[in-house]
Amino acid sequence: MSNIFTQSTSPEFTKQSVNDFFVQPMFMGDDIRGAITVRTDIKGTERLNRIARPTMITKPKTSPGFTPVGTFALTYTDIAVKPMAIEFEQNGRAFWGSIVAQLLASGYKEDDVEQMKSPDIWNKIILPVIADAGQQDLIRQMYFANPVQETLSSNVPTSIIDTNYSGYSGFLTLFLNDLYSGTIPTSQHVNIASGTAAVKQEKYLTFTYGASTLDIRITINGVEYMELYTTSAQVTITNWFTHWGATVMARAGINGVTVQNTSAGVIKVMSKYGGQAFTASGVATGGGSFAESGLISPVKTGTLGTDEADTTMEAMLDAMPPELMEFDPVFMITNSMWRSLVKTFKNFATPMGNDVLLHGVKVPSYEGIPILVRPEWDKWIKASFNDILPHRAVLTTQKNLIFGTDATSDSEMMETWYNQEAQMRRYRVQYKAQTAYLHKELIVLAGFKN
Repeated sequence: MSNIFTQSTSPEFTKQSVNDFFVQPMFMGDDIRGAITVRTDIKGTERLNRIARPTMITKPKTSPGFTPVGTFALTYTDIAVKPMAIEFEQNGRAFWGSIVAQLLASGYKEDDVEQMKSPDIWNKIILPVIADAGQQDLIRQMYFANPVQETLSSNVPTSIIDTNYSGYSGFLTLFLNDLYSGTIPTSQHVNIASGTAAVKQEKYLTFTYGASTLDIRITINGVEYMELYTTSAQVTITNWFTHWGATVMARAGINGVTVQNTSAGVIKVMSKYGGQAFTASGVATGGGSFAESGLISPVKTGTLGTDEADTTMEAMLDAMPPELMEFDPVFMITNSMWRSLVKTFKNFATPMGNDVLLHGVKVPSYEGIPILVRPEWDKWIKASFNDILPHRAVLTTQKNLIFGTDATSDSEMMETWYNQEAQMRRYRVQYKAQTAYLHKELIVLAGFKN
C-alpha cells in the first residue's frame, strides 16, 4: 500500500525546551530594558501612533453655546522587524582529552553534549557564556546595525556589505541619518571639541575630453561607475553625477563619501565625516584623461579638550525641550565622555555628583539626570567604524526608544536538536528585530557631526 502523503525530513528535527537561564538574558536583561522600551509580538510591521499634546485650548466663556477650540495632530512611525539568528553546533567528543571526557555518555550518545552523564557542566557553565555573548551582540546591533555598512580594508570601505551589522537599523544609525538629512534639526545637536579637530579627505577629479573618448569610469572605494561620453566633458560629468551620485552617497554609512559636480567637468569626492579615508580615481576609455587635484588628507578626531564633556552636557541640557523633563530623561554617553567628566569632577572641591536610582540600580547623574555609560560604543566605533565620531552623547527618554521583536517571550526564541547524521548538537536562537524612536523633539545629540 502506498502512502497518501510522502515527505521526508533529514535530519529529523525535534524542538525541545531549554532552561530559562539560556534565553533569559536576551531581551529581558536589565542592560537592555534600563535604556530602551522593548515591544514584543511584532510579526511584521507595526504602526506606532503618536498624538501631539494640544495647547492653548482654554478660553474665556463670553457667550452662551459651545465653541470648540484646538486640534490633535496624529502622526506615526512604522517599525518593521527583520529576521535575525544565532546558530552554532557542538560535538561531545570535542571534549576528549579533558576532564569533561569523564562525563560523556556511553555509545553513540557520547557525541551529544546534552546526553552527558552530568550535563550540568554544559548547561550551567558553557551555555550561560554563550547566552551572555548573544545579549552583548544584540546590544551591539541594537545601537549600530546599518543595512548599508560595508566591511573595511585598511579602514576604507570595500563594497562588501558587513553582515555583522546589516540586519536592520540601530538607534545610532537612525540618529546619524536623520541628523544628516535634517529630520532632526541642528538645534538639537551639540558639537564636541577635541584637542585635534577632524578633517575630511577631499579630492577633485577633472575630466578632459580626448579625440575618441568612448566613456568615463570613476572608481570610488572599489566600485567602478561608468558613463558613456556625450557631447562634451561638462555634459558627460553632469550625466555621471545625475546617474551615480545618489548611489555613491548611499553606500557605507558613516564611512562613506559625498560627491559633488562642483564645476564643468569636475567631480569632488569628500568623506562624509572627518577622519574617514577613501580611494577615488577616474579613467577615460578610447582617449581623454582625468587629473587629480585639491588633495586633502583625512585627520581623525583627537581626545576631548579639558572639561569638554561637562561643557557638552550642559549645552545639551540648554538645548533640551522642556517637555523632555516630564518623561524621565537619561544621558547615554561614550566612555570617553565619561572619563572627561570624571576628570572635571576631580578638579572640584566638592565630591562628584550624587548617584541616582534607575530601575533599582545606582547610576551616576548630571544635574540629577541619570547617566548610562556605554563603553561598548567606544569599542565598536573603534573596531568596526574606523573610530569616526568617537565621542558621542544622547539625551532622551527610555519611552522614546523602541526595540521591536516578534517574540512574546524569550523562551520562544530557542531551538535545539541533535543531528544524528552529523553527530552534532545544534542550537538556534532566532527572532525578528528593529529599532525606532517616536519623537524627534525628545532627542538631543552631541558628537554626531564634526
